[in-house]
Amino acid sequence: MKEICMTKKQYKILVVDDNSSNAELLQEIFEKEQYRIYSYTNPLEALIAAENENYDILILDIVMPEMDGFQFAKHFTKIHPETPIVFISGYGNTEKNKVKSYDMGSYGYIEKPINPRTIKAKIKSILKIKILKDELLGEKEKLDNIFKFSDDEIILTDNNFDVVSKNNRLFPLDMKNFLGALNYLNLNTAKNTLLDFKNSNKQHILININLPGHYTNANISKIYDKKGEPVGYLIIIRDVTETVKLERQRKQFIATLTHDLKTPVRAEERALQMLIDGNFGEMKTEQKEILKEILASSKFMSRMTDNLLTKYKIENDSFKIKKEANSLKKTISKCTDSIKYILESKNQVLKINYKTKNENFYYDEIELCRVLINLISNASEYSSLNQTITVEISETQKDILIKVCDFGVGIAKEDIDHIFEEFHSSAKRFKKVGSGLGLFITKKIVDAHGGNISVESTYGKGTIFTISLPSAVSVSV
Repeated sequence: MKEICMTKKQYKILVVDDNSSNAELLQEIFEKEQYRIYSYTNPLEALIAAENENYDILILDIVMPEMDGFQFAKHFTKIHPETPIVFISGYGNTEKNKVKSYDMGSYGYIEKPINPRTIKAKIKSILKIKILKDELLGEKEKLDNIFKFSDDEIILTDNNFDVVSKNNRLFPLDMKNFLGALNYLNLNTAKNTLLDFKNSNKQHILININLPGHYTNANISKIYDKKGEPVGYLIIIRDVTETVKLERQRKQFIATLTHDLKTPVRAEERALQMLIDGNFGEMKTEQKEILKEILASSKFMSRMTDNLLTKYKIENDSFKIKKEANSLKKTISKCTDSIKYILESKNQVLKINYKTKNENFYYDEIELCRVLINLISNASEYSSLNQTITVEISETQKDILIKVCDFGVGIAKEDIDHIFEEFHSSAKRFKKVGSGLGLFITKKIVDAHGGNISVESTYGKGTIFTISLPSAVSVSV
C-alpha cells in the first residue's frame, strides 16, 4: 500500500488500480487540493484495509488481474455502502462497462487516458454531494446547493415519502408523495421494493425506476437524526437513457455485421474444399497444403461469427435449443470433419473412444456441434505439434458424458474459476488470438440442455473438459 499525503489530511480517497503510475498521476492532479490518497495495486489488500478504514470516495479501475473492478465494488459496498465510487477504465468495451457501472450505482465513469481537468471536476462535484448529503438533515439550504450542479433528479422526503424538496429534473413537477408517483406511473415493483427497504435494516439501496421515455436508476439512502432515528430519505435518480441506447445500437450493429459475414465466409469454405478435393483438377501437394491453411483460417472466422451471433441471441433472450433424435457418433463425425485441417496443420491426432451401449439420443445437433468444435479447437490451439487429443463418450443411468482431453499448456489456477465467464480468455498469456466467447457460449448451450460442464487442469500438463447431458430417453433413428 502506498500513501500519498497532500497539504493536510481532509478527505480520504481510496485508489485501487493495478497500474501504480496512476497513483502518481493522481498525486499531480490533486497536489494543490486538501486530499489524502490511499493507493493499492492489489485489490485483495485494499479490501482487507477497508475493513478498518473509512474513505470519502473510491476511484476504481475495472480491468485488474486478481479481481475486476465490478467484483471489488460488490465486496466494498458491503463494507461501505455509502462511499461514492468512480470507475476508470481503458478497456475497449466502453459502453457496456458504462451501463454496468451505472447499474451498480457508481457516481461516474472516466475513460483512460485520464484527463486531469475532468477527474478533478468530477471528484470535487462528488465530494460536494457527499458532504452535503452527510449534513442534509436540518440544513435544506445545502440541498439547494446540490441542485445547482447536479444533472440528476434529487429528492428529499420525510419518513412517509412525502416530498420535502426536489430539483425537478425527471419526475412530474406536481409530485407530492414519492410512493404515490410510483403508483401513478405503474411502477409497482419499485414501490414494493421501496416499502421492503423502509422496513429493513439496510441503509442504502439501488433500484431501477424507468420513467416514460427514460432509463433511470435510483440511489436511495435513509436519513437519521442525531439520536439515530430515521427521519427521511435522500433519493438520487440518474438518467442513463443515452448509455442504454448506445449499448443496444452496438449490439445490433455486431449482430448485423456477423450475420452479413456468414454467407461470404461459408461460400469461401465451400470453394476451398472443392479445390482441395480436386473438383477443378488435381493440384500439387504444396498447393493443397496452402489451401488447407486458408480453409482452417476461414473456418476459424466462421466459428467467430457464429459465436458472436449466439452471444447476441443469449443477451436478447432469443437463444433456444431444439432437441431432436440424433446419432451421437454421426454428430461427432461431422464435428471432426469440420476441423480436420486445423488438426492436420499441427500434425495432431484426434482419438474418439465410445463407451456407450446406446448411440442415439435427443439433443440439438447444431448447438452440440458448436460445443464440441469449440472444445476440440481450444485443445488443438493450446497443444503443441504431434500431440494427441482424446474425445471419450460414456453414459450413466441418467447422463451422457463427453470428455475432451489434451496434454497442452493447461489452465492457470487463477483462471479456473473464471474460465466460463464472458470475455475471459487466456489467449494473451500465450500470445494467441481469442475472443473469450467460446467457453462462455459453450456453457450457455450445455446449460440450455439441462446439463453441466466442468474442467480439470494442471498447468503445463493438460486439461479435461467434462460435459454431462441428460439421457433420460435413448431413441432409434
